Amino acid sequence: MLGIDLGAYSIKFCLTRKKGEVFEPLWLGEMFFGVHPPSGGAIKERSVLLDNLQKFWQRYRLPRRAAVSFYHSQMIVQNISLPEIPEKEIVNALYWEVDSIISGEDDFQIGWQSLGKKEGQQEILFAASPSLIVEEYLSLFRQVGIEVEALEPQILSLTRGFLSLHPDLADSSFLLLDLGFCKGEIIYFSGGKLLFSRCFNWGLERVWHYLEKKFNFLPAEMVDLFNRSTTGGNLPYQLEKALSKVSEELVIELRRSLSFLQSEFGSGPDQHLFLSGGGARIPFLRQILTEGLPLTIERITSVVVEKEFPGEIYLGALGASLWS
Repeated sequence: MLGIDLGAYSIKFCLTRKKGEVFEPLWLGEMFFGVHPPSGGAIKERSVLLDNLQKFWQRYRLPRRAAVSFYHSQMIVQNISLPEIPEKEIVNALYWEVDSIISGEDDFQIGWQSLGKKEGQQEILFAASPSLIVEEYLSLFRQVGIEVEALEPQILSLTRGFLSLHPDLADSSFLLLDLGFCKGEIIYFSGGKLLFSRCFNWGLERVWHYLEKKFNFLPAEMVDLFNRSTTGGNLPYQLEKALSKVSEELVIELRRSLSFLQSEFGSGPDQHLFLSGGGARIPFLRQILTEGLPLTIERITSVVVEKEFPGEIYLGALGASLWS
């Protein structure tokens, strides 16, 4: 299956095939957007994004059927506990739940699965998005000539991709912190279940805006700075200053989430914490988080396809390619 991770800064893909009882990746790639990417999941410049997608498929000559991982600010992924009731009643209960969370919408696309039953109760993991948003993305891919097999929340793709690289943690507990260009996501997985996920308004675009405002850098100059920050060499002082400044709010946000997890689930300081997304490319940001958080940040296993690819960058695309 071809898995597509549609982000705000780039689009990534992973092509996998089934080999016996397991799946193996065959091909990975990434294309950075030029201008007007999706922001917060909203498609502001449809024609520009359409052109980017067409160039992407022309460059890589990919299959025309895909599972797509995406994010939108109105998307929700949650757990809910319900009595053991028929499937039709579960759907009705989920619609009531979603309607109370997403205001101003009356038509949703909802997917769900049961995580287990105990003492007359069942735990449900569900995802929901306004139908207009789902149709907008499906229509966009149809124009490119792509048949979308599945359109799923990025949180689920990230988790599935991570577990495919770290199957030893499937029955353990871990935190996955994904730092993208426009937003961050924190995922808590324990006992075989996705127990908590939250998106928050912090992304690398804050560093971008700081450089733009403070040093009057042009977009091409900032792209060069970001690229240089991933090599592990001497960090440009402008980028070091920007990261030090804007990461203060990120550390506060993460400490708040960790306190909530501690009170809600009893997660302790021995928790596995993994960093993914564009922020994982920057060693200095990893250092800031290591110093600011009471947890050790561990490395995500590489994806091997003839050579090693950074697993933390391709989790979403890898997870989408494993959709079934």
